[in-house]
Amino acid sequence: MDIDRYIICGDSLPQLSTECESNTTRLHIYGSDDDCKLNLRIDEIQKRLYKEVPARFRDLLDIATYVFAADQTNPRGARDVESFGSFWRRRFHFFISVRDLEFWRSAETQKVLCETLSFLSDDHYDFIFSEIKHQSSFQTFLNFTDDEVRRNLPERVVMFSGGVDSVGGAVEEVVNQKNPVLLVNHRATQKLDIRYEKLRRLLNTKATNNLPSHVRVTVNKKKSMNREYTQRSRSFLFVTLGATIAEMLGLSHVRFYENGVISLNLPICAHVVGGNATRTTHPRVIHGFQSLLTLVSGKPFCVDNPFHWNTKGEIAKLISRAECADLIADSISCTHTWEISNQHSHCGYCSQCIDRRFAILAAGLENHDPLEQYRMDIFTESRSKSEHINEDKTLFANYLERANQVDLIDGPLQFLKKFPEVARALPYLDESVGARLPRCFDMYKKHSGEVNRVIDKMLAEHGRAIRQRSLPPDSMLRIVYESRLPCTVSAKLGKEDLPENVFRRKGEAWQVRFQGGKEFIVLGHKGVGYIHQLLSRPGEAISAVEIVCGSAAEYCNYLIVARTAIEDGLTSKHNPLLDTLGAISDKQAIDQYRDEAERLLGEIDRARADNNEVLVRELQVEIQAFLSTIHTSVGIGGRLKQSGDKQKNIRDSFRSAVKRVIDNQIKHADSSLAEHLTKYTTFGNHPKYQPLDGISWELSAVVNE
Repeated sequence: MDIDRYIICGDSLPQLSTECESNTTRLHIYGSDDDCKLNLRIDEIQKRLYKEVPARFRDLLDIATYVFAADQTNPRGARDVESFGSFWRRRFHFFISVRDLEFWRSAETQKVLCETLSFLSDDHYDFIFSEIKHQSSFQTFLNFTDDEVRRNLPERVVMFSGGVDSVGGAVEEVVNQKNPVLLVNHRATQKLDIRYEKLRRLLNTKATNNLPSHVRVTVNKKKSMNREYTQRSRSFLFVTLGATIAEMLGLSHVRFYENGVISLNLPICAHVVGGNATRTTHPRVIHGFQSLLTLVSGKPFCVDNPFHWNTKGEIAKLISRAECADLIADSISCTHTWEISNQHSHCGYCSQCIDRRFAILAAGLENHDPLEQYRMDIFTESRSKSEHINEDKTLFANYLERANQVDLIDGPLQFLKKFPEVARALPYLDESVGARLPRCFDMYKKHSGEVNRVIDKMLAEHGRAIRQRSLPPDSMLRIVYESRLPCTVSAKLGKEDLPENVFRRKGEAWQVRFQGGKEFIVLGHKGVGYIHQLLSRPGEAISAVEIVCGSAAEYCNYLIVARTAIEDGLTSKHNPLLDTLGAISDKQAIDQYRDEAERLLGEIDRARADNNEVLVRELQVEIQAFLSTIHTSVGIGGRLKQSGDKQKNIRDSFRSAVKRVIDNQIKHADSSLAEHLTKYTTFGNHPKYQPLDGISWELSAVVNE
């Protein structure tokens, strides 16, 4: 159940009803220092780099600061981050005064802003903008440095959190690539200042003549306002700060460095879904940031993550190869910053601590990550030090279970079936379409190998203590050894014996194999569906209009099966593969579209059998009108362009869709199949697939495998 939260920001004065007051938060960045004040500081700006920031960036910085503060001041329903509470998702209504009112009220800006934030934090966002009344200079937020060291002018802005991944990114940029960069560091607490300064000094010693510039940013408020620690919107503030500084430098590029396993962050267990699995640098979020910043800046703006295909273990090795392993000890990964002390910089039981420790051990760099800095040994100590002992045990056990499950999966399609959340990322990855899912699978395979090797190593190292039961009963190694994991390991998925030639739907993807070659997958359902229709009727010249209609009917069948699976409890309601249902999620409406498509196809077959060409042409016109409706509603390729010659329009659209699938996907996965389809497929009003070798295809869809 979502609760409406009203966030009144700055000098905005909305008229709210009395019953809304109990769910209202007031915040301001400018003005008196009261309990609602947010303090934003950007320190160590070199005067030679400063220039005034455009109004839209000032607005964006205000918006991001308010969103971040509201995220922290409005608690979710769950006490712990790893489980759903009944009020996990919040409905935010922001009232914010801005400088460029027309821009922020535009439908395009609102759409990108709300969709990006909603996916990032798994909350609902609504923004009501008004014109700002009181403005102050941007310089009021700045603290200029007296540092006279002459550094190269930065050519790139890199976000620097101080964790292992961002340290690896800084090493890659400064030491390996020798790029002049500016590192932007957002500090959530002053407890980390000493460690950040030590990291800075160490990095400077490695950089020699290529010293990076540094900017430190802080956003703080009254301690009483800290009521929610998940901070899912933090990366929005982080990227906004980086982009604002980039704008000051005349740059249009901001770079994150975070490992791909965390970026995709597939749920480690069934109840950790949605924003509960953090999406800080998820490819869809990165794409949303880039789209929003392009709108704000009025020119192409790039946001990327070069470590997207790397595991944290690989990043740790990169740091070591650059002879920078001594930076690891002072890096900060722990999410429980409130527990940090001079003695312990890491709690040892949050998800980030677990991931860090496994990565360091997998890389063989444990000498650079002293165990003493962890409040608790992840493997051998009792979890009783943790306030949420049961949740932490479940988190660790499921972390291992996911590694086991991935290790037992044979291929990308099984990976997609087991972890359907990966489908959310595929459209936004910087890789050829056919290679995206296999690369995600390969990365998770590498990660699972790292995790399992570490467990094997720790079991061997502590074998005597485990056998003698001298380790605490709730220590992780005892739990693993005595097989009392909360989850059970699935039996290994059997590998299917595929026919030599396969082209069939398997969930949202299409499973393809040609002449006994390697199996691969093709995404999408428009041009791929057309190819499937051609392969199903070899040697037959078919009207392009009928193929498109048949493909639409087939897709409706798929939607019906998927929707029925949900109703029967066979599929998770959070399955992202079903996001494509969009506005037409009503099963009855999909049924009607499918029935109408099949009726029209049946009638045209009968008319053709009766040699009634007049009726055939009339039905084709009716199909064209029907397709305009179904494409718009179901989303199969979007709305058809209006044209005086609708048959030509459909014919051209058909040809383009087929060639796009062949050139952009199939060609990269199996060039021989691409050549085969190109050679033996003819287009026009009546396309035909006419192979000379009598090849046969397995075309039946895989349902509820």
